[in-house]
Amino acid sequence: MLLWQTAKRWTYKGRNCEIQRTSVDDATQYRGLVAVETGLSDRALDAAPVADPQRRSRPERDDGGEYREWVCFGCRAEAASEIREEVNELAEYVGEAEI
Repeated sequence: MLLWQTAKRWTYKGRNCEIQRTSVDDATQYRGLVAVETGLSDRALDAAPVADPQRRSRPERDDGGEYREWVCFGCRAEAASEIREEVNELAEYVGEAEI
């Protein structure tokens, strides 16, 4: 099991965004996440502007027991600015495609 740690957290156009990283041996992997407020259809998820987007249900940081849906994707880039641009593009798309 991989343990992901938040590397950067921000709000883009009112939407919660994160970059997380994990390290195994000498290899570091990154993923971008965007919070979904009301729901996202499977068709909208398939048309997302990033490769292989997936749904994740994560507990709220401050509310005990409540979960929120997130869309995440693996990042090939290692520069934080490139990853952030991809996450911001996904955040814009999710904002337009939400149910």
